Amino acid sequence: MCSVELSYLLPHLAGVLVLSVDGSGPVVVVRARTRSFTPASCTGCGRPSGWCHSRYVRRLTDASLGGRPVLIELSVRRLYCENAACAKLTFVEQVPGLTVRYQRRTPLLQHMVEAVGVLLAGRGGARMLKVLHVGLSRCTVLSQLMRIPLPPLQTPRVLGVDAFVLYRDTYGTLLVDATTRLPLTLWEGRDAEQLARSLIGGRQSAAKAFDTVR
Repeated sequence: MCSVELSYLLPHLAGVLVLSVDGSGPVVVVRARTRSFTPASCTGCGRPSGWCHSRYVRRLTDASLGGRPVLIELSVRRLYCENAACAKLTFVEQVPGLTVRYQRRTPLLQHMVEAVGVLLAGRGGARMLKVLHVGLSRCTVLSQLMRIPLPPLQTPRVLGVDAFVLYRDTYGTLLVDATTRLPLTLWEGRDAEQLARSLIGGRQSAAKAFDTVR
């Protein structure tokens, strides 16, 4: 007999009560429920409430376990907001690390999908996820990739400039943060004066530096 507890394999289920685990089929089904007497914060005003309105089951896809997909059937509460000034009359509780509003995937699986999408994009990402027993189309992978917020722009300490050919005699210029390797801007042409105006207002030194790069 194996004495490993489920919380070691699925630590994001530590905040809920696991009722059963069914591994007889091709998909591992975990049935769980949130604790009844634990207050939850309102999604509108943030005020805690334990006044239960009703319950319903959320079905969340999780990362594969032992080479098989995992489906979590989680019973969650719909609660009344006890703040009379709040615009929300009821709200659904969220479990940190397990549920996100309007999301049918756990944060663990969502982060995996996003990471694969960043590295391999649509078609390649869908193929890799299939190897990981996650069935998503290339369009879904691309849509999840487009939803990832861009990091805040910061003034680069080292700027990389590259001119390239789009087609025939049409060129483009790409500015890259050499530290983070993130693209900053892209424009058509390779005019040194345009670069000088965008950087230091048209100083000749910037134009000469761009001429050496070109």
